[in-house]
Amino acid sequence: MVLAIDSLSSLASDWMVPNCLKIPLWDSGLSELLKIEGPSVPAELYCSKFQWKIELMSMVEEDGYSSRCDLCDTKVVYSMTELLLRGLATASVDSTTGDMFKSASSVAATVKTELENYLLVRTESLVRESVEGGEDHLDLLMKGSTRPTEFLSDLIDDFVASKRNLLSHVSGFLSSESRLNKIKDFMQKMELENVWAVDVRKATAETILESIDMKCIFHCPEKFVEQDKLAHHRSRCKFRVVGCKNDGCSASFSAIHIEEHDAICPFKALPCEQLCEQHVMRREMGKHCATVCPMKIINCPFYHVGCETAFPQGNLDNHCSRLLQTHLLYVLEASTRHNATVNDMNQRLQLLEKAQSLNEISGALDVRSLTLIIKEQGAKIKKLERDIKAQEAKMKKLENDFRSGHE
Repeated sequence: MVLAIDSLSSLASDWMVPNCLKIPLWDSGLSELLKIEGPSVPAELYCSKFQWKIELMSMVEEDGYSSRCDLCDTKVVYSMTELLLRGLATASVDSTTGDMFKSASSVAATVKTELENYLLVRTESLVRESVEGGEDHLDLLMKGSTRPTEFLSDLIDDFVASKRNLLSHVSGFLSSESRLNKIKDFMQKMELENVWAVDVRKATAETILESIDMKCIFHCPEKFVEQDKLAHHRSRCKFRVVGCKNDGCSASFSAIHIEEHDAICPFKALPCEQLCEQHVMRREMGKHCATVCPMKIINCPFYHVGCETAFPQGNLDNHCSRLLQTHLLYVLEASTRHNATVNDMNQRLQLLEKAQSLNEISGALDVRSLTLIIKEQGAKIKKLERDIKAQEAKMKKLENDFRSGHE
């Protein structure tokens, strides 16, 4: 939607109206907002000769221009299309919370129509009232002109608030994780089922954007009579869609964002951060610098034997060949230290072995002593056994003698 002049032919021949002119200069607040350049027009000319109106965008205009560029900032339009889908999901979920007979899916189509109408009518109303001098809406229109996504988000929030049922107004539910999960799940479901097609949401977002973008920051207002001139303009328009030229990147965006994207594109080939001669993709830079970069700082391979020099790994061969003798000396010194350590360890090992032998001998002596004691005790036990047997023999003899005497 744009604000247009009913009859351009009535304008004085000594001044021209810029294509981006949308509202009368006699409104001080809005003229400051728009900062329109060009010759000033007498206030009485506007008041007596022109009426201003809000009209939907169309391919055929009353001012004689048959074609508009109408290209928009794709980044802003994409953000607005996402807001529209989330707004529909939120309103559908909140309006059916706790309702046993309705679900978010069953009311989505109706809510979508209501949301579209609300946004278009509300936007038209705000613009008209601002043009007619309504100071109350000037700040909101200013936000729409400079921060359209925030403007749309505010309108959607107002619509969602109007759709909440009694249960949805419970503060605990509004901030609950369950509600947020339901909204997220329903958004995914609508995308899969194409409840609100991306192209339709995009058209709605572009219509709203063109209505509130009074400064023409986010869309192109240029108009042409001839189609070939329109085609030529669109091939150079700052809002034309272009693709990233970096190999491997499939991103597309409005031409106005080329530099912005180029500054963050992961496929952009950049000079090595460590100043080697290679160009590396931004996303591979960290890996390159940490592994194969010739300028990566490394320690000498002979670091552990004494060479503590650090240098770019690309200079490894030169370093090793230049300090060959030094490295050999380090190796010999380390070998000598190693041999001394080995001798010391051998001596310690021998002492340990001797100590172990002494322990074994001591243990052996203890075993022999115990063996002798056991043998002595065994001999005593055997002697006692023999004595017992002798006493038993004597007892039997006495018994026999006693029996023989009585007979």
